[in-house]
Amino acid sequence: MKKRTSSAHSNSRLVTRKGAPSRARSRSRAPQLSQEWLKHFFSEMLAVEHGGIELYEKALEELTHDDLRSKLEQFHEQTQRHVELCEELLHAAGGNEDEMSPAAEAAEHKAQGLLSADVPDELKDINNIENLVLAETKDHWNWELLGSLMEKIEERELKKLVNRAVREVRKQENDHVSWNQKMLTRLATEAAYQQPGMEEGEAESDEEEGGADQDY
Repeated sequence: MKKRTSSAHSNSRLVTRKGAPSRARSRSRAPQLSQEWLKHFFSEMLAVEHGGIELYEKALEELTHDDLRSKLEQFHEQTQRHVELCEELLHAAGGNEDEMSPAAEAAEHKAQGLLSADVPDELKDINNIENLVLAETKDHWNWELLGSLMEKIEERELKKLVNRAVREVRKQENDHVSWNQKMLTRLATEAAYQQPGMEEGEAESDEEEGGADQDY
């Protein structure tokens, strides 16, 4: 009985040893990143960056808060550089600008929708900055997703290009989103305290005069 038990345990160990390499091989098979998906994604990224350029140009053209101009010009210039990087990545992945992916066509359509919105003059700055918040949020997400996937790219030269591009752009995209969000909050807060038909400061002056006439 003891010998049979020993033999059974021995066979069990042999089965385990034989099966282990198979399980290890199974675990080592990581899913491959689709080259076709990458090409389509780079096309979408390029379309989003192109839309960003147009949105910055519109914001600068209609700007009334001149203290925002310097940052808007800086971000506009950086976005032009991002277009160049996306074109380089798209070409390296085997694509070209003339063949837009479905997601790229959707991104272009969304940008045109933002650009076509017509608002009163006093709302143009807040509307344009709000559009930039929307565009830059998507733009930032694109680059973050690419950064999370770049180690899975198998083609060495493409992987190097992606790595360099992400390192160059990542901080800039963080700045674009953060600054535009802050400026949108600032402009909305200013609008909240300004009464229709009044110049800035008039509402506060009227409140002080009304308070002086009251009996306590």
